[in-house]
Amino acid sequence: MEHYVPKLEASVRLYRDPNGAGVLLGFADVVIAGSFVIKGVRILMGKPKDEKPGGPFLSFPARKGGGTASDRWFEVAYPITAEARKAVSECVLDAYAKAAAKPADAGLA
Repeated sequence: MEHYVPKLEASVRLYRDPNGAGVLLGFADVVIAGSFVIKGVRILMGKPKDEKPGGPFLSFPARKGGGTASDRWFEVAYPITAEARKAVSECVLDAYAKAAAKPADAGLA
């Protein structure tokens, strides 16, 4: 069964690790149908494993649990269908690629 995925827009803020060693690439805000926003989606670099190449992936906003679950993290906003996850990933990673392709000092005066 195919699900409807509304129009998505993403804005990306690059993160440049001064040491060049981190896995954090940036942050994204995703606007859904011009009506709802998810802030703080992290863009991370995955490591290669099981003969699959590494590459950028998304980590959705999460909050650390309390009480007996204080050692666990729980996502507070995330896609619930495969189609939605794919659409959000494509939207954010396309915006990331465009932002990363710009010179580091673009837009600064």
